[in-house]
Amino acid sequence: MKIVKASQELLATLNEVLSMEYGATVQYAQHHFLLSGPERINFSNFFDLNSKEAHLHALNLGSKIVSLGGVPTTQIAPVHQATTLSEMLAQDLTMERSALAAYVRAWELAEGNQILRFWLEDIIRLEQLHVEELEKMTAEQQSKVTANT
Repeated sequence: MKIVKASQELLATLNEVLSMEYGATVQYAQHHFLLSGPERINFSNFFDLNSKEAHLHALNLGSKIVSLGGVPTTQIAPVHQATTLSEMLAQDLTMERSALAAYVRAWELAEGNQILRFWLEDIIRLEQLHVEELEKMTAEQQSKVTANT
């Protein structure tokens, strides 16, 4: 199957997402470093693993951009620092929602390139899971569980 080259708009969107993944790598790592107190035991690994996953996404995105005829950006999206767990989680939820929206835009722009769309769908699925988990952690998604009587 012939590789379909990407439009400039698609490459720009993929570079926007790459910038976000760079920022997510640093932001999650910074939250891992700064988290202290009793919450550290429960959440330190969460931040560390998300930093590593964002780094892997960045590596894959950079390679994909080159494969599509583009040049990966070196720009890093803004990194936000926080001093409390609730601030960290809220910042990460905002960041993940932005990344999810950008991945969806890239998917829309990849019309006609089924292989790229399949690849993006896998990442979109993971990003959606991150958003949902952070919504639960920040209590933005109210539980609809009822007691059995």
